[in-house]
Amino acid sequence: MVTPTRRSATAGLIGLAATGWTARARAAEPLRMGFAVSQSGNLADSGELFKRGVDLWKESINARGGLLGRPVEIVVYDDRSDPATAARLYERLITGDKVELLLSPWGSASCATASAVAEKHKRVFLNAGGASESIHLRGFKYVFQSAPAIGAYVSGVAPMATRHGFKTIAVVSRDYPAARDMSKALEKIAAENGLKIDSVEYFPAGTTDYSSNIARVRQANSDIWIGIGYPNEAIEMVRQFRAVNYLPKMFIHNGPAQDDFVAATGKDGEYVIAISLYEPVLKTEGNAEFVAAHKAKYKSEPGYYAAFSYQGATVLERAVTKTGSFDQDKIRETLTTFETDGVMGHHKVDPKTYVQIGLKGLLDQIRGGKREIVWPDDLKTADAVLPMPGWDKR
Repeated sequence: MVTPTRRSATAGLIGLAATGWTARARAAEPLRMGFAVSQSGNLADSGELFKRGVDLWKESINARGGLLGRPVEIVVYDDRSDPATAARLYERLITGDKVELLLSPWGSASCATASAVAEKHKRVFLNAGGASESIHLRGFKYVFQSAPAIGAYVSGVAPMATRHGFKTIAVVSRDYPAARDMSKALEKIAAENGLKIDSVEYFPAGTTDYSSNIARVRQANSDIWIGIGYPNEAIEMVRQFRAVNYLPKMFIHNGPAQDDFVAATGKDGEYVIAISLYEPVLKTEGNAEFVAAHKAKYKSEPGYYAAFSYQGATVLERAVTKTGSFDQDKIRETLTTFETDGVMGHHKVDPKTYVQIGLKGLLDQIRGGKREIVWPDDLKTADAVLPMPGWDKR
């Protein structure tokens, strides 16, 4: 027979065991991280590459025991390359799916709309896919940029132009916030370095005919053509340059930093300058493992779209780990001053705007079907060949 004292002790032991079991069960519950990304529409190709980085991070974190002891699950939706759809999906992720962590979509326009939803709900939003600084100039308190800010894209323009004696610039870009931010950055760079911006032109999404842009830049005889947009746009520009026997002295665009540009343009893409924020050869923290994992899973080296999302997820992981909690306000507080290193380099945000200020840009040149780093000098793998050789010299 169990006496009352012994019965109480037994009940206490049972209670402690149950409490321990509950804690372990809670710890083993999956952690849900949510994001939307373009799986259809005009950004589907780049969206797929961005998604790869998240998938590789998830495999890595789970192989290491999960985040704060919880295995990670990803909830992902197709934003159809539409910023309004992205906003609706982040509302769903927060209020319907009740995910505990948020990663951004790909592209500045969708990041702008999705981040506004996160801010409304006071949810930390890690902007891994939007370069536009304007996303972070709205006084938001929960939105942090891990993607390189647009200023990093064009930081090599003045040194390269000065080295080769180029003086004039034409900007021809997709009309979206990142391109307008780029123009502002270029205006400052030009003023500080004795360069002249001949023209700034924006075209809407879906544009495939650049003949009028080519005619105007050709008439102005601008030394440098600079564009911000997507690989398919850069591919079509090069094809149309060739068709009308036109070449600027230097063609700079971020699209050629992706392998599909090289594959699609072949010899016509040689000597193009690619704005890049990442290359597989970089000796940054965790990059060798990231490259190996990408090659094993996808049979190719990663480009910077995958690196953007992998870096962003890594920053979020480490901020949560440092915080020791999934409490949004505590994570937010950590991120305001948090610094770490990842596959793209050093993460650091401006303490007032949370714009990314740690990451720096690269300029690559397509040579022999490969991207060679030509700036900055301490990282270069080849010297730039400029002006670009004419079509008859390929």
